[in-house]
Parts: sequence; structure tokens; C-alpha cells
Amino acid sequence: MYESEALTRVKGVGKKTEQLFQNMGVYTLGDILSYFPRNYERYPLPTTELEDKTGEYIAIEGIFFTKPLSRHFRGLSVTSAKFTGHGVELEAVWFRMPYLANSIQTHMPYVLYGRLNKKGTGFRIEQPKLFEPTAYVRLTKTPQPIYSLTKGLSNKTVSKVCKEALNLCLPVSDNLPSEIKNDRHLPDRSAAFRSIHFPESEEDLKKAGRRFTYEEFLAFFLGQTLHQRQEAKYKNQFQIEKTDLMNQVKENLPFALTDGQESALRDVLRDFHEEHVSERLIQGDVGSGKTILAFLCMLAMAENGYQAALMAPTEVLASQHLSTILNLIEKYSLPFQAVLLTGSVTAKERKSINAAIASGDAKFIIGTHALIQDAVEYRNLGLVVTDEQHRFGVKQRMSFAEKGQHPFSLVMSATPIPRTLALILYQGMKVSVIRDVPSTRLKIKTAVLEEKDRKSGWRFIYKEVMAGHQAYIICPLVEESENSAGENVTDYAENFRKVSKGTMSIASLHGRMKADEKNRVMEDFAAGKIQVLVSTTVVEVGVNVPNATVMMIENADRFGLSQLHQLRGRVGRGQDQSYCILVNSSSNDRSKERLNVIKDHNSGFDIAERDLEMRGPGDVSGVRQSGDLPFIFADLYTDHEVMNAASEDANRVLDQDPDLILEENAGLRRLAENGLSEIYTNL
Repeated sequence: MYESEALTRVKGVGKKTEQLFQNMGVYTLGDILSYFPRNYERYPLPTTELEDKTGEYIAIEGIFFTKPLSRHFRGLSVTSAKFTGHGVELEAVWFRMPYLANSIQTHMPYVLYGRLNKKGTGFRIEQPKLFEPTAYVRLTKTPQPIYSLTKGLSNKTVSKVCKEALNLCLPVSDNLPSEIKNDRHLPDRSAAFRSIHFPESEEDLKKAGRRFTYEEFLAFFLGQTLHQRQEAKYKNQFQIEKTDLMNQVKENLPFALTDGQESALRDVLRDFHEEHVSERLIQGDVGSGKTILAFLCMLAMAENGYQAALMAPTEVLASQHLSTILNLIEKYSLPFQAVLLTGSVTAKERKSINAAIASGDAKFIIGTHALIQDAVEYRNLGLVVTDEQHRFGVKQRMSFAEKGQHPFSLVMSATPIPRTLALILYQGMKVSVIRDVPSTRLKIKTAVLEEKDRKSGWRFIYKEVMAGHQAYIICPLVEESENSAGENVTDYAENFRKVSKGTMSIASLHGRMKADEKNRVMEDFAAGKIQVLVSTTVVEVGVNVPNATVMMIENADRFGLSQLHQLRGRVGRGQDQSYCILVNSSSNDRSKERLNVIKDHNSGFDIAERDLEMRGPGDVSGVRQSGDLPFIFADLYTDHEVMNAASEDANRVLDQDPDLILEENAGLRRLAENGLSEIYTNL
């Protein structure tokens, strides 16, 4: 009812607070329903023993027996006080919180909660939270939501606004028929929204997470299967008889195609001669040569008089694809025109590009979502290549079919998936897997460093930059958060500038920047104007910068193995030896074991298999947003049973109602067409 209304509908939210929420992509009450906690705080009961708990988050009840003291050290305010409980003494330390010196009372009972560290022969907790003992005991009974924040917004404020939004907006419409919810023991969508934000128990949280996980998988399978069945209705109208030019280019490349590339190319050419048009997924590891394969397939279409389009997730990546294709056209004297269509082209350029597409003069058409706008009319579109499958929904890819003769579709994915899971995820879909990488590609040397050794990583970056190369530094956070002690892009970039003393050109990049600002930074980095790029994982699907030879990943223990491998793939794209430095911020042996998997393996498929072995079913831990597959909650490794159930249900529903036209399946139809954007309003 109120989902489309502004956040100012909530009492206490003024224009300033509304702007802060908008900085996080939250504009309406409906948006904040989908602004899920990124994690949950699970408060333990107070401990009476500190030995063997170093590095863990603990709670301890006691009193402050010294008055808090605030002092400044190198421009940073530090507040400290001595605390005792159950005969154990420790030091509590806070940074940038001088007001605590006047608010903390000595000899009054408190519960301190924070990460326990050793200091000499004693103990110390930095940035501990303070609670009244009775209130703390209440907190231990339920998981407490932790939200991603922006500067100026506290977790308490986001939580309060979210609670009010739930009261105003619920109940919401449900996409799932009652039969499915009953059979799979899934809660209503409204109950799931409330429990995912404010669970009353671990069981409630698990049920809500299962509901959204199931819905994501179901949307994926419905969309994929519906798309495949519709494709099967369309006759192949394309006559692919000539491949002389394509073979000539292939034979004259400065390298020989790998066995995997050759096999995938044969698969696609075989598709071109079948009775019906089809979609094929090309699954290849980082650096396996999917781009040259896509070019050869596009060239086969162009050689026979048809157009081929390549849709990329970002303008920078689309521009790089155009540059690659133009270089190949020039190098091999190919008689074809290539154009680039993105949202930022001028009106005059757009008119000229659209005319070249409509006339058929442009055979290679590269762009972003702009390629499926109503104003774009294709002449003889025979093939659509989408780069990075997870960035586009089924509905967007189907939009191309409405613009031409139902073209062939080629989807390129750099996400290696264990075979046992891939058989479920891509059932019924044509899949080609490129497992090998070109022999000319040097393996990336990977090292694991502890936080105390970080400066040696910085020195190595300096050495590589002074040798004429570039580097990435990845941080998990955009800016300092009250809920996380992880490294953040904003402060890290500033600190690194101070440390480097102007010897290097350093810039930052993160998802909250405006699109044109992000594009400008990425273009400058690709052009060599920026030597060190401090970024969040937005570079995971990024630019091709052959001159970048080092990637340093802070708090690497917080990332999934597949995502670390994807990030590492941003370097090693040139002829020079490249390196990846993983900074481990955890003292947990399991974290070290996981990071050593990345250190010891360069094959994404091997890493995916090890990841599957090491991970078992886990509790809901908030929004994953790993970026490597089209899901926010669902996790292939821990949720494969739910994935199997959703796959079975999608097939059963479509067998009974092939086009999802029955009234009771209206919600499922929307899921199939819109994917995650149907489930979460702020996508």
C-alpha cells in the first residue's frame, strides 16, 4: 500500500536523512524492505574466562575501576579505561569517541562486548560496545541485524526506519502459490520480510532465508526454462554457409586456440546449422580466451551477411570490447563496420549509430543496455553475445528476439561451477566449458600475508609501480562502519596517499559513486593515468588493464573463494609476471586453510571443487552479494538442496502450464520475466 511512498513518510526522517538513504540506493519504503541486513550480530552470554579466547568476540560483565582518559595521538583521539570482571582485568580502548570519557561511570555494572586481544601479559578490547546487564541478556536471545551504512547513518537509524516501513507496507503481495508454500514449508512473503530484518529466533531467520533463497532459484529456473522452450519454437532462418574469413583469421592469430576454445567454437557453429535457434552458455575460467571466441562467432555471422551484437555490463567494458574488435578488423583487413552504443553517446552520435544499425551497414554492434532500447532497429540480427551472464536478466536477453528474427544467443560466464551443481543449474541448457587456458599466459603468483606484514605488500606495490606497472588494492567496505572493523576504501586510499608521499597516482572506486564518475576513474586507470586503484569488488567485472600486475586484497578472509579467484583475474592479463597478495585479518585456522587454496591453485574449477568440499550447510548470514551469480541470498554451495527443489517445481509448473497463463501462476510469470527485480524492489 505504501511501498512507493518516500522515506519521509516515516516519522523523524527529514530531507537530510532521506538523502543519506538515497546515497545507498534506498528511495522508497518498498526499497528499504529489500535493504537486507548484511549480517547478524549474535551476542554470546557473558564469559567468566578470558584465556584461549584471544581473537574472539566476547562479552564480560563487570565495572570500570578507573575514570576514562582521553588523549590525542597523531591527530587521533583515543579514550581508554580499566575494566574488571570476575577477577579478570582488561583495558577498553575507543578511537574517535572522546565523549565517552564523560558518559562512562565508574563502579557501575556494565557488559562489554568486543574482540579480545592480548597486550603484553594483559588483555585489551578495542571499540567495545557498552550495555546495561539486563538489556544485554535480552539481546542474547535474538540475532540482531547489521546493515551496510553510509557516513552519517547509524545502524540504529536504519533499523528504526526499516521497522516502521515494515509496519506501513506489510502485508505485501506473494508471488508463490499456496500449494508451493505448503509443499516446501515456506513462510508467506510478508512474514519472510519481517523475519529477515527482525528475527525472533534463529529458526525464524532460517525459514525467512530459505524462502528468499527458494524464490531466487525458482525465478532463475522459470526464466531459463521458459526462455528455452520459447526458443525451441523458432525456426532457424539463418544460412551460415561461408566461414572462409573466420577460418583465415583463426589460422593467422598469433596464438593457437586451446582445445577448449576449439571445442566450444565447433559447438556454436554446429548450433548455427540446427533446425531451431538456441542459447548456449560458454563457461570459461578467467583468462581462458572467451573474448576471441565470441569474436570468431560474430565474424561467422558477419561473413554471411548478418549482424552480431555484444552486450556488456559497463560502458568501460563495452568500449574495450569495441577497441579489441576494431583492432582485429584492421589487422586482418575485414570489410565490416563496428559501432558502439551506450547511454552516454551524444544525440548526434546516437542518430548516426542507429542509422548504421538499421541499414545493416554495421555488422559488429557493441554496447550496454542501450542495445535493447525501443529506438534501436536491427537489419539482420543473427547473434547476441552477453558478457557476464549474471548482469542481465532473461527478459533483457529476450528483448533482442523481439527486434529481429529471433537471433542465436551466446552467454559468456567466467564463474567456474562444480560439475555436480552445474548439472542442476544449467539443466536443459546448451553448455560449453573451456577448462584450459592459453599456454602463453603466466600463472599469477599468490601470497598470503598477515595484517602485521601489510607494509611489505605496500613496498612490493611501490616496486612494481616504479617499474612502470599498475596495481589494485581491494577493500571490503566503502567507508568506516560502526559495525565492522574491516578496511574501507575511503580511509585506505587517504592513508596510502600519505604513506606514498606523492610518489604514486592513487584513486578510489566504489559502487556508491555515480555511473559517469565510476566510468571516468576506470577509463583513467585503463589509460595508465592512475597507478594504484583502491576499490571495492566493483572491479570484479571490470576493465582489461594488461599493465596491472599486482592485486592486494585486504580482509581476504571475508570473501568467498570463487570471488577471490575472480578478483585475482583482474591481473595477469598482459605479458608480465603478475602477483596477488591476500591479507588475512583472521586468526582462525580455517581462514588460513581457505586462503591457501587460492595460493596453491590457479584453476577456477579446482578452486570451486575445493570450495564445495570445505563448505557445508550454514545458517543465514545476511545478504551475500558475491557478484559471481545472479543471486543475492542463494548460495550454490550451501543451498543446493533448495536449488534442486526449485528446479523440480519449475519443471512441474511449466509442464502443467507451459506459458504460465493461468491466473494462479501470474506471480510465477512475473518471476520468470523479471527475475530478482520482481522479488526485491530496489534492484
